[in-house]
Amino acid sequence: MDQQRQFLQAYEYLCHIGEAKEWIEDVMQATIPPIVELEEALRDGVTLAEVVQALQPERRYRIFRHQKLQFRHSDNIAIFFRFLEESELPDLFWFELVDLYEKKNIPKVIYCIHALSWLLYRQGTVSFTIGNLVGQLQFEDHELEATQKGLDRAGVSMPNFSGMGASFGAEPEPEPVESEQERIERELLEQEEMVVELQSQIRGAMMRLRLGDRMQELWDSEAWVAMLQAKIRGDFAREIFDYRRDMRRFAVNLQSAARGFLVRDSVRYEEEYRRHIEPQVVLIQSLVRARAERAKTNYIKSSVQRHDEGIRKLQAAIRGAFTRRDVSDEFAATQEASAGVQDLQAAIRGAITRKRIEEQLEDAHNAQGQIQKVQAAVRAMLQRNAQRTDRTCLRQEESIICKLQAAARAAIARQEHAQVQEHLESNTVHWERLQSQARGSAVRLSCEKLRCDLKAQAGLITALQAVSRGYLERKRTAEVRSELLRQEPSTIELQSAIRGYLARQRTEELLNALYEHEDAIITLQSIIRSSICSRRIGILFMDLEAEEEMTEQLQSLARGNLVRVRFAEKMKFYKENMQKVVKLQSFVRGRQQGEAYKTLTSGKNPPVGTIKNFVHLLNDSDFDFDEEIEFERLRKTVVHQVRQNELAEQYIDQLDVKIALLVKNKITLDEVVKHQKHFGGHVGSLLTNKELSSKDPFDLKALNKNSRNKLEHYQELFFILQTQPQYLGRLFKKLREKSMPEQDSKRTELLMMGIFGFAQKRREEYYLLKLISRAIKEEVDACDTVQDYLRGNFFWSKLLSSYMRSPRDRKFLRDLLAPVVKEDILENEGLDLESDPMQIYRSAINNEELRTGQRSRRRADIPREEAIRDPETRETFIRHLQDLRDIADHFFLCLEETMHKMPYGVRFIAQQTFDLLCAKFPHEPPQHLLTIVGHWLWKVYLQPALAQPDTWGVVDRGLSPMQKRNLSEVAKVVGQIAVGRLFGGENVYLQPINPYISDSLVRMDEIWTKMVDIRDAEQQFDIDEHSDLYARTKPTLYMKLTDIFAIHHLVSQDLAYICPSQDDMLREVMRELGSAKNNENDMLHVSSGEITLVLNAKFHDVEDPDAAVKALFMETKRCVLYIIRIETGSSLLNILLHPVKSEHEDRWAQLVHDEFLKPRQNPRRQSNPYTEDSSLLDFTTLTYAELKTTVLENIITLERTGRISRHNHYQDLLNAIALDIRTKHKRRVQRSREMDNVRVTLAALQEKATWLDSQLKSYNDYIEQAMVTLQQKSKGKKRFLLPFTKQYNHERELARSGRIPRFGSFKYSARNLAEKGVLVSWRGYNERQWDKINITISSDEVGVFYIEGSVGSLMVPGAAASVPLDDLLQAQFNNCQFMNLFGGEDGDGASLKGGKNEGPLRLNVNLLVHLLMRKFYRDE
Repeated sequence: MDQQRQFLQAYEYLCHIGEAKEWIEDVMQATIPPIVELEEALRDGVTLAEVVQALQPERRYRIFRHQKLQFRHSDNIAIFFRFLEESELPDLFWFELVDLYEKKNIPKVIYCIHALSWLLYRQGTVSFTIGNLVGQLQFEDHELEATQKGLDRAGVSMPNFSGMGASFGAEPEPEPVESEQERIERELLEQEEMVVELQSQIRGAMMRLRLGDRMQELWDSEAWVAMLQAKIRGDFAREIFDYRRDMRRFAVNLQSAARGFLVRDSVRYEEEYRRHIEPQVVLIQSLVRARAERAKTNYIKSSVQRHDEGIRKLQAAIRGAFTRRDVSDEFAATQEASAGVQDLQAAIRGAITRKRIEEQLEDAHNAQGQIQKVQAAVRAMLQRNAQRTDRTCLRQEESIICKLQAAARAAIARQEHAQVQEHLESNTVHWERLQSQARGSAVRLSCEKLRCDLKAQAGLITALQAVSRGYLERKRTAEVRSELLRQEPSTIELQSAIRGYLARQRTEELLNALYEHEDAIITLQSIIRSSICSRRIGILFMDLEAEEEMTEQLQSLARGNLVRVRFAEKMKFYKENMQKVVKLQSFVRGRQQGEAYKTLTSGKNPPVGTIKNFVHLLNDSDFDFDEEIEFERLRKTVVHQVRQNELAEQYIDQLDVKIALLVKNKITLDEVVKHQKHFGGHVGSLLTNKELSSKDPFDLKALNKNSRNKLEHYQELFFILQTQPQYLGRLFKKLREKSMPEQDSKRTELLMMGIFGFAQKRREEYYLLKLISRAIKEEVDACDTVQDYLRGNFFWSKLLSSYMRSPRDRKFLRDLLAPVVKEDILENEGLDLESDPMQIYRSAINNEELRTGQRSRRRADIPREEAIRDPETRETFIRHLQDLRDIADHFFLCLEETMHKMPYGVRFIAQQTFDLLCAKFPHEPPQHLLTIVGHWLWKVYLQPALAQPDTWGVVDRGLSPMQKRNLSEVAKVVGQIAVGRLFGGENVYLQPINPYISDSLVRMDEIWTKMVDIRDAEQQFDIDEHSDLYARTKPTLYMKLTDIFAIHHLVSQDLAYICPSQDDMLREVMRELGSAKNNENDMLHVSSGEITLVLNAKFHDVEDPDAAVKALFMETKRCVLYIIRIETGSSLLNILLHPVKSEHEDRWAQLVHDEFLKPRQNPRRQSNPYTEDSSLLDFTTLTYAELKTTVLENIITLERTGRISRHNHYQDLLNAIALDIRTKHKRRVQRSREMDNVRVTLAALQEKATWLDSQLKSYNDYIEQAMVTLQQKSKGKKRFLLPFTKQYNHERELARSGRIPRFGSFKYSARNLAEKGVLVSWRGYNERQWDKINITISSDEVGVFYIEGSVGSLMVPGAAASVPLDDLLQAQFNNCQFMNLFGGEDGDGASLKGGKNEGPLRLNVNLLVHLLMRKFYRDE
């Protein structure tokens, strides 16, 4: 209620709306929207028109209803206006149409409803008045804040609801008299806490007594209870086992029946299909075989016909030549020995034949065994060849044979079936056989009689039969002829197919016969060919031997002519297809270049040649060169501007301190001096700098330098912890490894949230999200498997839980879950989502008994398997599962519609987690990792709000146990979908919705994919690395000193783990801060309230420690580029070790001329990306040998640092160059983006510089004007001086000489200043001489004082100094208690204690400032 009183007007207004809501509901006897939504609900006028309808039920009004607000709704408001007019409500209480329809003045509408209620009560239309709910209702803070903002935005005055009853003449309610019962209730209410505590103690005692009795009973019956539990477990296990066995048996039978049906159906379908297409298949096969044979035959014919003429001519010529020669030889020989040759030849032939036959017989007789073996081998070979031929034929006709076998098997099966059927039909009863025999005998008798009659007419019948047979035969012949004529094409095709088949059979038989004698035929053919060829070659050699020289010349000429002809044809072909040749060459070169570039881009170690071919890609254009120059110029400008702004801020801080010092010196010193008489010591030790400091040494206005240093270091510490997430990320990992207690963990969580201001501002929220993302990275990198990550209990998750409790998250959860909870759960009062069949069965029995008043006939102690078979239980169970599915669908629909409203921080953490898991576990499916992230989001963000909607503000009232159980069932189903698994044995009765879960997994994946699809955090929050540099308002933190020291102690404990490097900037800040315990002891006197820390950066311009190594690496890459352009080799190491030749020096000289000397004429050209003005080498003065020596030295230096290694022949340098080539475009894009960022940063820095200049000018003007005003005030007032005093004489002397300073002059003796504590010592003058020495302090310029020393009327040599007030205030701030004068040579003569030119005059700084302030700036 105290928080609600901050918005008192909004609270009272909401209470009045609640009063109007209750009155309307009483009139309408219906429910209207809640109080906070009533304003919007009244706009369409439907509720007001329904009120009129309820007050005048005898009339029927046409009320326009539509979900979307339209102007026709004004008719509903007009109905209400007419009722107001009929009720004679004064115009004072009326509202305008726009007040309600356009929400111009909703309070006036509520005021009108209040007035109407009182008017109707006075008229007697209603019997009740509107209530008074002020102080009885409670609202959420965000509701009050939103209402107050709406009232402020509307700018309307709140009507006076309090005097409404008096305005309509209602009698005031009498003061109630407290009765005895009310007094008892009031006193009990006052002692409510004590009574509640007493009741709780009594209940606890009674409960303990009951529990003790119950435990005693259980101990007495322990054996019986154990036996009962065992029996229950056994019964339940047997029920589950029987159910699973029955289900398995049913499933196996069902599957076997289904498989049998499917197999039979498929076999039947295949048989029918094959039987249907068998004729077409046979026809197609015959046609294909015929076509193949014809094609083969045609090919052989065409081949022969192509060379027919030449073959015939050649054969004819050869045959003619041989025949003529043989004939001529034979003719000549025959003519010579024609007489006895024939007889002799016959005798010789006979003798030779007989001898050959005898030899053959003898050889055959001697080799009879071998011949038999050869014959056996030949027969075996022939048999194998025949079998191989048979197998080939069978394999070719395999499909036909398979079909034939299937047909044979079918015929056999049909025959067996017919035999069985015949056998079955033969087993009929005997009286049927008797009837059949009787019928048979009767038929035989009739047949015998008919045969006798026919035999008597045999002649006529024979003639008639002959005529009939002739007629039928002629008719059948004519039909066959006509059918053959009609089927002539088919017959011809069949004949051709038959002829082809027969020809193929004959050809196959011939080929088989030839194949059987293949070896012998081949041998015979080779012998014949070799004999003919040898004879022909011998004759040709004999003919050519005489013309060998001419033949050789002719051959050489022919070969030359052929070569020239072929070359001319080739050249002609090239000229005719020159464009194609060029395209082909370019394609080949492009393919080669593509392969080389692929090696460059995707290969791990590209070779030297590949890099050399693509070095030109590193060349920058004029545009690149200009952009690089512009980018460097902008970077230098940004650095210069940042330093200027820092100097301006430091100077402004100093001015702030000086202003504070002026104020403090003006006030504090006067008070100290006033109390000087109460102090017994020397006045010089009275004023210390501790008195000039603030009560809070950590306040920005603190004037103690040590305190301000501590403050600045703590500000730097918290700035580093905010902006550098790696430190706290490692700390979170260390805290998780320590396993902190819950209380300490909660304390650390609050401290971490305090560092980021509980993410209340945009900047702090951005850095908090970055911290959580870095902490997730630290933990993911430490996990070896995904299961390790899932089992982890990380500290960052607790921090994220605190972040997700913001009002923004509560509003999103309300928008997401309110429709599901209200519409599906709260408004559906009869909803029951119980999924246990046993509970449903028992509930049905209870309902039946309540409905009938009689005991149900159904047994209650049945197993679940029987319960699910109950029709009513099964129907209810299915309905519950359907309701579960519908509610889950509604949840997913709401999630998809409100996904764009989900807070960015939650989606950012989910996206970062998904990206880090994908990077750590690349072999895991991304969809699986996305499901892990989605399940995490469901478990920590969505499920708690769905399970407890009243706790998270989703609904504004509590839930019944039934509603909570329904929500838990819905959460169980949605959680199963979120985790990506189906229901198993632990939820056996939810397995029927597993198909729905499978379908929903794809939908869930789409939701998670959309969730992680967000833009970068820098774009979302509009923050970059330069934001804090140009922001006018520095980030601030409000923290208690105890929290500061606790964070300091927490970081210092694990500093070695947080920042391992000794040169880390966090270690430097911690060293400057010192021990947290010491700082805490020093600040014991400081109050425990919150202090303000203005965070600032100190180490933004820290140089990179590896800058020298990076520069050397860049220079070495540049040199290597030049070297590989001069030489080539298998590796970089081989090129570097290769000796230098003169041709290399010539190439280097030409390259130096092209790269360095020519560009001097055109400085805009820059061909090497590594060329910089800050180059370590001058290449124009180096020889190629010196260049290689320099590269080797640099490589050895880089190898010592670990950047490269000789084990891979310094391939790291080539890989770096290849990377530069690959990322050239990316560097251009990045450079463009960086230039845009730098320009924006520079504009913001210049804007901040302008603002700082204005601040500095205002500070300077303020200080100067203040000092002038103070000094003029002191000058303007005439001080009374006693005559003939030292000051009186001093002023008269100045007046006579005309040297009166603008702001006055004061003369003191050294003794007088020593007594005031201002003068401490004057070297060269003892204290006895101080009475004779005078010191004059004057001011003729604002803020500058001139101090002189004199003895009488003579000036002390060198005793003159000008002291600016700024120096005095700075010395005071730096804890310098003393300052020396009269020792400088530059004219001012002032130096602090310990200075190099320490003067003889020593003054107390604080008392000197006090004296100057009292004399020159007093306005009293």
